Amino acid sequence: MNSRYIFGIRSGIHIISLDITAAHLRRACRVVSGVAERGGLILFVGTRKGQDRAVVKAAHMAGGCHLFERWTPGSITNGHQILGRCRMRVVDEFDRPIPGYENELLERPSLKPDLVVCLNPLENWVMLHECGLHGVPTVGIIDTDANPTWVTYPIPANDDSLRCVQLIAGVLGRAGEEGQKRRRARAEKGDVAYQPVEFELKKAEENDVKTGGDEEAIHHAGGSG
Repeated sequence: MNSRYIFGIRSGIHIISLDITAAHLRRACRVVSGVAERGGLILFVGTRKGQDRAVVKAAHMAGGCHLFERWTPGSITNGHQILGRCRMRVVDEFDRPIPGYENELLERPSLKPDLVVCLNPLENWVMLHECGLHGVPTVGIIDTDANPTWVTYPIPANDDSLRCVQLIAGVLGRAGEEGQKRRRARAEKGDVAYQPVEFELKKAEENDVKTGGDEEAIHHAGGSG
């Protein structure tokens, strides 16, 4: 299945084509940048020894989250029970915290990522399977011993090389950073990629008032009969 990624074999070692790696990496960068530009939540995962720094740095650049320890099965499926104690906050279009919504956040379910970037899919196939079940797109480094269908956007590369993993993580983190910059630049011009929290709360209050009015009308209609 990975034969189309292989450039040749030397001393029994499969060599992945750099041209194919570069093409898939460019596509993954466009995905990461696009998600970041729309204000999406990106999770960077790397659980092998030595990958923690690359994961944290990439997540920091892209304004996302990171995980360098074992994935807890069910974190998406049963997120409210497993991640219910994780702290959430409300921010504006410039990522500045907005106080006063702590009680509303207690009623909301835990967030799920809009995109997951996995640096070592072999050890995290449970997480990738869970992402697939819940429609969360994934980006992953796929070596010759990994299944490219495990992720949405594979990047053929040597995941055993720490330098290679660090390079790819840095490029993807930089792509997320560029997306964040474009989002903030658009926000300064009044172009917001999502509805502000004030609009959403006002809309929810209007729906509550409308629902209450409908229930009252139904009650009176039932009494007049």
